[in-house]
Amino acid sequence: MSRTTSTAPSGTPSPASSTGGAPQSSAQRDTRPSLGDVFQPRHIPLVGSGHPSHDFQQLALGLRAYRQQIIASNIANADTPGYKAVDIDFQDALRNAQAATNVPPVSLTTTSAGHLPGQSTGTPPPIPLKYHVPSQGSVDGNTVEMDVERAKFAENTLMLKFSMDRVSGHFKHEIEMLQSLK
Repeated sequence: MSRTTSTAPSGTPSPASSTGGAPQSSAQRDTRPSLGDVFQPRHIPLVGSGHPSHDFQQLALGLRAYRQQIIASNIANADTPGYKAVDIDFQDALRNAQAATNVPPVSLTTTSAGHLPGQSTGTPPPIPLKYHVPSQGSVDGNTVEMDVERAKFAENTLMLKFSMDRVSGHFKHEIEMLQSLK
């Protein structure tokens, strides 16, 4: 059974330092970005398309793709001594992302007629990474359990496929509608 209990501090990468898994100093921790700081959706945005389920599916798709990268990174580092496996709490991340989309953008004030009016887009809140606590520790300090990671990868792949089908269904309906206008 998978247990993910401890939260990785913001700015902490998952692999342990070269000191054999010893705790990192705060200076080392703050200089490297965490995976949660780089989450940016890289697909056609559906936000504001008029239907709330489209916005939800866009968020779910982006978070599922991000989680897939994290799990793949864990699997790739299964033999790296001192590597600490991480994951995200998907439900919590989705809840936080939905709450962040409900915050209205901040209007920018112009002080001269030559200034362009605009709105700040803001940055999405970072997604906290959580360390995986293995059911049995390894001698080299690596916490990746391949069976657990494979199961999480398979489950996330199915849910990612579901989100992709939902988003692509939106475009299929629009294409059918445009084709019927002939």
